[in-house]
Amino acid sequence: MSPMPAQQPKQTGSNRRVRRPKKVTPARWAAWLTLRRTFEDGAWTDRAFTAVAEQLELEGRERAFGQRLAFGTVQLAKRLDHVIAVLGKRPLTKIDPPVLHALRIGTYELLELQDDDAPSSAHAAVDQAVELVRGVVGERAVAFTNAILRRAQVDGASILAKLDATRDEDLATLLSMPEWLVTKVRAAHGDDGVAALRAQNETFPGGTAFRVNAAHPDAADALQVVTNCGVVARPAQLLTGLAVDGALQVEGSTAPVAPLVESGLLVPQSLASQLVGQQVLESIAGIESPRVLDMCAAPGGKSTHIAAGMPTEGELVAVELHAHRANSIRELARRTNTADRITVQVADATTLDVEELGAFDVVLLDAPCSGTGVLAGRPDARWKRTPEDIAELVELQQSLLAAAARLVKPDGIVIYSTCSILRDEDEDVVLAAPAALRPAPLETNAALRHDDAASLARTWPHRHGTEGFFIAGFQRASD
Repeated sequence: MSPMPAQQPKQTGSNRRVRRPKKVTPARWAAWLTLRRTFEDGAWTDRAFTAVAEQLELEGRERAFGQRLAFGTVQLAKRLDHVIAVLGKRPLTKIDPPVLHALRIGTYELLELQDDDAPSSAHAAVDQAVELVRGVVGERAVAFTNAILRRAQVDGASILAKLDATRDEDLATLLSMPEWLVTKVRAAHGDDGVAALRAQNETFPGGTAFRVNAAHPDAADALQVVTNCGVVARPAQLLTGLAVDGALQVEGSTAPVAPLVESGLLVPQSLASQLVGQQVLESIAGIESPRVLDMCAAPGGKSTHIAAGMPTEGELVAVELHAHRANSIRELARRTNTADRITVQVADATTLDVEELGAFDVVLLDAPCSGTGVLAGRPDARWKRTPEDIAELVELQQSLLAAAARLVKPDGIVIYSTCSILRDEDEDVVLAAPAALRPAPLETNAALRHDDAASLARTWPHRHGTEGFFIAGFQRASD
C-alpha cells in the first residue's frame, strides 16, 4: 500500500472497540469508524463502511449521509490534511489518529458540504467533531480540535487558494491525488488528464447506470418496469449525446430498483464498461456460432453482457484466476439467465493452451490495471497504488496480450480494455503488442475515437460523464 495522504505512516491498533459518544450522530460515528479502519488498518473504504453501517443498523438518510461523509473525506484526505497541517502548525504525524479522523470529517463538512442541499451546517460540523474527540480521546484534545475547525471555517478556502496549480505538488494537493499520478497523467494527456482527475472527485451527472439484461423476459419493457418502481429513469447516453444501447440511468436513490437487480433484469454497470461489451458483440455480428473468450472475467458484468446478446449457439469461456471470484461470475450468470452460455474456468490466463481450449473468434482482454479511470467510485484506491505497481501491471498486461494473440483464430479479433487513464497501461501496451496483432477498427465506438486512430477509443470522465476506459481493437494476421 502506498503512503496515506500527507505521507502518513499506516497506523495499527484500531480493532479496539469504542462506544459512540452520546451527542455524536450515528452517521458521523459511522464515518469516523470507517476512516479509522481505512487509514489505520488499510481496509477498503466501501467494505469498511458497509460493515460499520450494518453493525450500527443505519438506514435511509442517516446511512446515505454517513457514506457521503466517509467516502468524501477519504477521497479528499490530502486536501483536507493540507488545511489541517497549516492551521495546526505541526506535522500530521504529531496528531493522534482519532483526533485527526475527526478533524478530517469536520473540515470536509466545512469546506465541501456547505450548500443548500447538504445535510450539514458549519455549527454542526464543528460541534460534532468536538464531541467526537471529547468522547473518544477526552478533554485534552478538545480545545485543539475546536480551534482548528473554527479557523478552517474562516481560512480553509483561502489556504487552498494559495496553492499554485501549475506545480504538480500543489495540484496534487488541490485534487487530493498522489503526486506521482498527477505528474504521469499531466505529462501524458495535458489539460484533458487533469480534467479527468478532477472529474473523479465529483458525482457523474445523469444518475446511476444499469444494463438491461437482454436475456430477461421483461427486457423489452424494462424502462416501463423500472419507472413503475417509482423512480425517474431514461435511456442512457454519454454527455456528448452518444446513446448506449440497452442502458438505463436512474436518478436519485436506486433502492426501489434493488428487486429488479436481484431478479436479473438490471445489472449495475457503468456506461464505459457497457461500451466494451458492445464492441465485442459488434465483433461477433454475423457469426452463427461464435466462440468468445473473456480472459479476466470477474466479477462477470462483461461476460454476462456478451452472453446475453450472442446467438444461443454461441459459447463464452470466462476465465478467472481466483476461485472465489469465479464463483461471483457463476452467481451473476445464474441471476441473469446466461449460465447455459458461459463456461467458467479457474486458471491463469497467461498460461492458457490453445491446443486444450481451441481458438476463439473474439478474445476480450479486460486487463487488470491501476483503476485510475474509476477513482470516483473507489474513494481510497488512489492511496493504494504506487509507481512500482504500474510497472508490474504493465508487464502482466503485455503477457496477457501475448496470450490473447495465441488464443484467437487467424483473422479473429482481440479487444483490449482497461479502466485506466495512464498511457503506460494503454497506448504504450498497444504499441508493444505482438506482431501477429494488427490494429482493427472499433465500429461501435467510432464516436469515441482516440488519438485519431480508428482502432482506439477512450471515455473521459469530464467529457462523457462516465468512468475513464481505454479500448483497443486488434485483428490477428491471417498467416
